[in-house]
Amino acid sequence: MEFKVNKIDAVKQEVEFELSYSDLAPHFDKAIAKYAKKAEIPGFRKGKAPASMIKRMYGDMIEQASLEDVANEVYKQYLDENHVHPLGEAQMIDIDYEPKQQFKFKIKYEIKPEFELADYKGIEVNRTVHKIDEKMIEDEIRYMQSKHVTYENAEKADGDEFTITMDVQKLDESGTDVIGQTDKDVRFYLNDPQINKEFKEQLAEITVGEERILNLPAQEEGKTEKYRVLCKKIEKVIFPELNEEFFKHLYKDEEIKTAEEFNNKVKKDLEGIYKNIGDQEVRNNIVSELIKLNDITVPDALVENVLNSYIEDVKNQNPKRQLPKEFDEAEYRKQKRVDAVLQVKWYLIRDKIIEAEKMEVSDADLDAVIETDAKKYNLPADKLKGIYEKNPDIKYRILDDKLMNFLVENSKITEVEKTEDIPDESDEETGKKETKQKKTKKKEKLKNQSNTCWFS
Repeated sequence: MEFKVNKIDAVKQEVEFELSYSDLAPHFDKAIAKYAKKAEIPGFRKGKAPASMIKRMYGDMIEQASLEDVANEVYKQYLDENHVHPLGEAQMIDIDYEPKQQFKFKIKYEIKPEFELADYKGIEVNRTVHKIDEKMIEDEIRYMQSKHVTYENAEKADGDEFTITMDVQKLDESGTDVIGQTDKDVRFYLNDPQINKEFKEQLAEITVGEERILNLPAQEEGKTEKYRVLCKKIEKVIFPELNEEFFKHLYKDEEIKTAEEFNNKVKKDLEGIYKNIGDQEVRNNIVSELIKLNDITVPDALVENVLNSYIEDVKNQNPKRQLPKEFDEAEYRKQKRVDAVLQVKWYLIRDKIIEAEKMEVSDADLDAVIETDAKKYNLPADKLKGIYEKNPDIKYRILDDKLMNFLVENSKITEVEKTEDIPDESDEETGKKETKQKKTKKKEKLKNQSNTCWFS
């Protein structure tokens, strides 16, 4: 048997095989023996006909039918003997068989790219340092209070801290109801910064049972839209007092008695949140820089694997583990391909650095994670140990942490101070800054994401 390897690019290879008939003989004999075990030949019990008779009667047919199996077997032998580790499934791109003469075929596959790793020490990155000012603390406290408000029925909305439940009917220019443009029991919070200014002003001092006509700005500049509203219910929004009872409700395990202690606690928590965000920013910036520094040809097989994992994530969001009916998988794969390519590049760089630095997971590393997770999930450490020792994902996670800590320690980090933008009353008109509500939503999102990484 002869073979020749053609390198198409950094990741794609094509191997040409050429087998003489004498090379094929052992494979064909095996195929004939396999066929003989199930052959039904008159005068013989099933599977008992001599192989020589099977070969004489069906040899040519069996040989032709077994070529694909022969190619697979020869290809596997080639991989084993030459220590080749293909990615994904190989593709047979050509096959040529001359009966009793020779068998030629080509197989194309992908391998991990070989590349020279750029210097990964001394990477220069920025870290945003958020200055926690009094306004941020006040907004956070107000947000915490808003999650524990109570409501009290009222007859009149004589301020901002009220919710109003109304029926809303859109009207045409003549004041006639627009059919199909009715909303029942719509609830508004008057102090919501996203509420239209004119809308809020025209609802001032409204009472239960009162009907009003509102003229509000339309989406088209310079035009207005007319609505008839019926106020059905008014509730005064009552924020909890900043007292020891409220502090205890928020922090059951910490003794906070005074407003000053509470302010300090909120400030400390905000500093922790933004520190985590800053830490993750540094990690992400290091990864981005390393991807820029290393020019890598990415195997399609690995990209497809990542895209498949994205699809699985979408499925897992559905209780039935199915893609949504309107989900366009082809378009989604197209949109996410750039992300997948970047992720594969990072995987390749990551593995290369781990290999270069001879990083491994020690028993002490594993024990530290087990101890932390046992406390976190309130599980016996010995039970967790048995699970974690068999779980490759845990070791992968530990190696990731080791690698990122190493890269951070060996990077040049410049701290850039940033004061959080807090919108004032003029922001509503200019629309150039986020509203307070958007800020709090963003803050909540940041809390959830402060320990995550885009490439994980």
